[in-house]
Amino acid sequence: MLLLVLMELVVGLFILYLGVTQMVLPLWRDMPLFPMFRGERRLRRKLAEATEKVAEVELQKEIDEKTQKADWLRTFTRPGTISRPARHGSGRTLTANRKGEKENGS
Repeated sequence: MLLLVLMELVVGLFILYLGVTQMVLPLWRDMPLFPMFRGERRLRRKLAEATEKVAEVELQKEIDEKTQKADWLRTFTRPGTISRPARHGSGRTLTANRKGEKENGS
């Protein structure tokens, strides 16, 4: 008997909640009735997910470009040296190591 009274109370509160959230509040806010049956919320969620995926793809593309540039730079420079062009157009490249000493390179 107590379980039946408790169940009636829960169902009554649920119906009251639906009445307030689906009819009273939308009327008060000048919105359409029964917003839970509208597809707008679902569509907005899909739009947010699509926007997030686009942002992820753009970030991944930027990461790939930076990684490719770093690999290219690693390929064309020796560790511990910095390549600099010659000043007098001799066709040779001067290379300076990190201690400031100059070496002739090709």
